[in-house]
Amino acid sequence: MKALTDKFIDDLMDEKKEHRGGLYNAAFNDGLTYAISTIIEFEKEADFKEVARVMMKHLADPKKYHPHHRVVIDSTNAELLEGVCSLGNVMDYVKD
Repeated sequence: MKALTDKFIDDLMDEKKEHRGGLYNAAFNDGLTYAISTIIEFEKEADFKEVARVMMKHLADPKKYHPHHRVVIDSTNAELLEGVCSLGNVMDYVKD
């Protein structure tokens, strides 16, 4: 499975391949080339907060998830977790 930005880039590249030749198509392809390079640069320069907000926005979709879903992500794995039961913050055993 590809990352969302990779899907955008592949889709734009496919669109670019279909529109070759002619003055209008040259301008259209130039626009697609600019869009692709912009997406690549945004992805390279994205910081943690921007990337995290994408996941938060996705998790906020009530048709797919509910407030008890959580995500844990590292560089090699991503887990979707569902909280079934919680005690909240129990501070009884934390030493000062």
